[in-house]
This record gives sequence, structure tokens and C-alpha cells, in this order.
Amino acid sequence: MTLAQRIKAEARRLGFAAAGIVPAEPAATHDFYRHWLAAGHAGEMAYLHRHAPLKQHPRHVHPPARSIIVLTHNYQSADLPPPQGVQGRVSRYALGRDYHDLLRDKLRRLAAFIDDAAGRPVASRPAVDSAPLMEREYAARAGLGWVGKHANLIDWEQGSWLFICELLVDLALDPDGPRPPARHAWSVTELARAPGQPPLAMMESCGSCTACIDACPTGAIVADKTVDARRCISYLTIELRGPIPPQWRRGMGDWVFGCDVCQAVCPWNREAPVSNDADLSGDPARAAPDLVALLQLDAAGFRERFRHTALARPRRRGLLRNAATALGNLLAGHVPGRASLSGKARDRALAALTASLADAEPLVRGAAAWALGEAGERSAAQALARAAAREADPLARQELDAARQRLG
Repeated sequence: MTLAQRIKAEARRLGFAAAGIVPAEPAATHDFYRHWLAAGHAGEMAYLHRHAPLKQHPRHVHPPARSIIVLTHNYQSADLPPPQGVQGRVSRYALGRDYHDLLRDKLRRLAAFIDDAAGRPVASRPAVDSAPLMEREYAARAGLGWVGKHANLIDWEQGSWLFICELLVDLALDPDGPRPPARHAWSVTELARAPGQPPLAMMESCGSCTACIDACPTGAIVADKTVDARRCISYLTIELRGPIPPQWRRGMGDWVFGCDVCQAVCPWNREAPVSNDADLSGDPARAAPDLVALLQLDAAGFRERFRHTALARPRRRGLLRNAATALGNLLAGHVPGRASLSGKARDRALAALTASLADAEPLVRGAAAWALGEAGERSAAQALARAAAREADPLARQELDAARQRLG
């Protein structure tokens, strides 16, 4: 076996779904990325603009890099029961341990193997999705799949429930390339590269399917491989720090962290294998958290419950903002496939939202006010009036006034 073959075999032994190798060359899709940023699709994620120059070449991330070992890791979970009552919904990738920690641990173990196999210390740099790399391009160039219309990497055998990570090394390893699928139809898209270089041929198998585009609740997939983050539920529930724009709140349904809709409807995921990594499958109960219980978490309770998990990223105020929004949608019947809350569940939701009008975070108070306004319960008018009389934050006060107007 060559060194490249040994590395890929060790990656599979460590639990990665697939591994491929590409030279550390400039990104061919950087112009696409720049146009995406210029269109405003990054929303408030200013770090993506800062990363843009670095994404032109992997050596901006790791100067000694000569090869990129690109790896995918399956996070598909077994079928989960649908949420009921006051339960919300969490993206599958967040059910277990924070994947950043898990994948970095495995990349470090792979780096140690490479040191031994190469007979010398190898200058390496592990990279999980926070690193400024055009990782989906390099994954496709390494033969690990193609970028679908929902902008996620799709593997012909593994589907799209995949994390992508990389190990940049100072070794000139035998490269892989796009591979034609043995059992499926495919087409070729050519990407322009630097002047003097031949176009980069990329294989795809989405065909005429538009299932992901049609199913997106907020219309965030605005073109092939183009997601407007400002509409995307994952961005709204995780990355956005302020209030959720009113026009997208109903479309969020019962999602409180991330969104799986575009992948759940993708035909390539119908036979996607389930991950055998217990650290990622985690606790199935986390997939459908009790929204009332979330609203009752104080800062210490939030840290205790969500430390070492991806759900810590939006912080307490962001997650509770999402929980209040989801409760408002459940109370008003805005969640497809779910009836509006009634009976004791409705009483619990209304009581929790009313109590949240006094939360320490203005963001949570404003979201609770919106949710009570959506519920249409005139009995909430007095609670909103009392909260408005003491509210000093202008954004929260604006939400309170708007909710009171909707209630008449």
C-alpha cells in the first residue's frame, strides 16, 4: 500500500465514512463565494467576509500544506419519533457530543498515525468547518460526492448527512479525483480555474430534482447551490444574535436549533446508512426538547444541560428566543402537520411565555411577547400591558406593542 492508501485505510478505521486526497491548490469556486457574499447572503456572519481572502488558497490556513486529506463523517440518526405537545425540534447533527470536539480528536489521532507512517514529524493542521477553507469544493474534487442544490455535499452511497473535515499536511500524497458513480446517472459541470489551467470537471447527480428547493419552509434556497442565509432556519436559530425578522418567524415552525428539511426530502438520503458512532447519535430525547422546560432554564441550568454540545452556540438567550418563537407557532397552529396546542399543553405554554416577559434578556422578553400575540389569547393582554409599562429596552418594547395591537 502507498502512504496515501494507508492513510485512507486508517481514516476508515477511525470511523470516517470516506477519505480522499487533493493537492493544496487554489480554490476554483472562490469567485462564486465572493459573489455570494456581495449579494448579502451571509447575513450578519461578518467572519465570513473576513475569511474570504484566506479561502483563496489552503496555504493561507497552513503555509507548509502540500496536500489536503478530506474526510467525511456520517451523523445520520435512526428514525426519530415526531415531536408532540410542547416539544420542539432539533437538527440531527446536534443530538450528541459537539462534533467539533469529536472530529478534532479523530484528526489528531490520524495525524499521529501519519507521523509514524512517514517516519518523521509531519507539519499538519486539522480543520473542522470553522476553518477558512472551501471544503465542499475540495471534498468534491477528492471524489467524496458533489454539492447538491441545497448546497450540502452528497455522496452517492452515504447521502448528505455528513460532516466534512480536513487534515492539511506537508506531504505530496497521491491525489484522488472525481469518480463516476458505478450505479447512478451523472452529468459534468466544468468550473473555471486560474488562467492557463484547464477547467475543473465536477460530477453531479441532482438532475432535474428540486425537492429541497420546493420544501424549504422559508424559501432560503434561492438558486442551485445558493442558500440565502438570511432566510435559512439554521442561520436564524443559531447564527443570528438579534431578533428573528418577523417575516420568517412563522416559517420556522417548531425548529429551535438548526433545520433538516432540505436533507430530509432529498432522494439520496432514502437509503443513507445510520451512523454507528454513539458519540453522535447521543440522546434521542434531545431531538424533541420540551419548550416550556427550555424557557425555565437559568444561566447555570443552560450551561449544565448543553455544555460540550452544539446547542451551546446560540447561547441561552438565543435558544430561549427560539423556544418562545416555536411555542408561538404551536399555539397559533403555524406548524405543518401539527395541530395547535390545546388543554393542559396550551396552558403550560401560555404560563411559560407570560413568565418569560420578565426574563433578564430583552431578546427573550421580545420573543415571548410575539408568541403571546400569535396565540390570540385576549387573556394575555393584561400581562403584555404590565410588561410594557416596565419595559426599558426599545426592541422588546416594540415587540410588546405589536403583540398588544394584534390582540386588539
